[in-house]
Amino acid sequence: VLWWVYLYLFLVTPWSRAFFNVRQYNHAYNVLAIFQNLLIFAVFGFLWLRAHGPWRVVYANLFGAATVYLLASLALNATIDTGKYYTGSVYDLPLVASFLWYGTAGVLAYRMKLHVRTSQKTASDLENSGMRQQEESVWLARLAMVAIISLPILALWDIRFSSDPSEVRNFRLVITILTAIPLCILIFLRQHLLDKERLRLLTESRQSIQNLKQLQTQLVQSEKLVSLGQLAAGAAHEINNPLTAILGYTEMLSEDTSAGDAAHSLASKIREQARRTKQLVTSLLSFARQVPAERTLLDINAIVANAVQLHALNLRTDHVRVETQLETVLPDVRGDANQLLQVFFNVISNAMDAMEESGGVVTIKTKRERSNVVILFSDTGPGIQEPHRVFDPFYTTKPVGKGTGLGLSICYGLIEEHEGVISCYNRPEGGATFRIELPVVLAMFPQRETSAPAHPKASQ
Repeated sequence: VLWWVYLYLFLVTPWSRAFFNVRQYNHAYNVLAIFQNLLIFAVFGFLWLRAHGPWRVVYANLFGAATVYLLASLALNATIDTGKYYTGSVYDLPLVASFLWYGTAGVLAYRMKLHVRTSQKTASDLENSGMRQQEESVWLARLAMVAIISLPILALWDIRFSSDPSEVRNFRLVITILTAIPLCILIFLRQHLLDKERLRLLTESRQSIQNLKQLQTQLVQSEKLVSLGQLAAGAAHEINNPLTAILGYTEMLSEDTSAGDAAHSLASKIREQARRTKQLVTSLLSFARQVPAERTLLDINAIVANAVQLHALNLRTDHVRVETQLETVLPDVRGDANQLLQVFFNVISNAMDAMEESGGVVTIKTKRERSNVVILFSDTGPGIQEPHRVFDPFYTTKPVGKGTGLGLSICYGLIEEHEGVISCYNRPEGGATFRIELPVVLAMFPQRETSAPAHPKASQ
């Protein structure tokens, strides 16, 4: 637009401002107007031939309006030259009709825009749209280059080859210099925006590469954990066999009437500890077993108890205590026991990691609020620096190599799959609280699935 205004000032305006000449003024104006109308006529015709669908109809109307306007302008110029034109004559009707036709094309384009906005686009449509935008951007850049290069070319023509009066040539040089200033400003602004966009893309690329490196490290660590888990499962299986034998021998010793009271008491204690160990080993084996997701009616208290029991095997957190405040009667929820156990395990692990150095207490509380079962995990640790970001992928406050920032993000997705809500906040008295809400299922005779076999992924 700026270049077109410059072209008008360069060719037409000098004959009315610098050196008054009506004939030259009219001649330059008519030539520029005809060139302008022919250019618009050609561009709309080209777009009409290339367009498809509703846009083809819009460009056809624009091409028709441009054609009528071009012919009406030529007719008006001819009648003006012959002296037959006067304002309000019949020669004005085609010009007015072209304006109305332009307006009709605008209404059609507006309706088509609404249709595109409300319709669903396929992946192919989005890809084609992106290619068209890239092609349009290239053409816009080329037109801008032509506009910039044309300034010194027109100035050189005016100095070396123009035979017009010196007043006209000087006026054109001044106009060229004045036009170059805003064009240079636009070029600088465009380059600044491009540099800013490239810097943003570079930053995002570096972040993506860093995330990929973290993911690669996590994959390697996951492979190690899988191998370690298989080894632990095999060891637990081997431990389970002698435990079964120990339980059998203690039962025989308890039933032996020839043994004294002291032997019976000792056998009872051995049997109690062996059963406790066997239950832990069985939970560990179930924990490592991979099973497909299955939605059943679940007792949340039982899953919480399993998660706490599994964390009892963690020898690194002997100075962190876990307390439970479970509501006696809770309605069932529908979900996958493995996935919910993974969520609870990760949340407890994060709380214990936060209090690994200072120690503290993790309190797990279950209750019912309206149509939801609420599970609260509260700790007495230092709290969370940015609670609103803890569920973002790859966000972690742990040192390098200890956390990947994926645990809580996975928990967030699993809870959403259960149509629940998970959130976290810092408590006024200190520490952090994770709140999980799951919708209840009202059933007369539910069949509960209390076991929770799963292998939790790496915690946050």
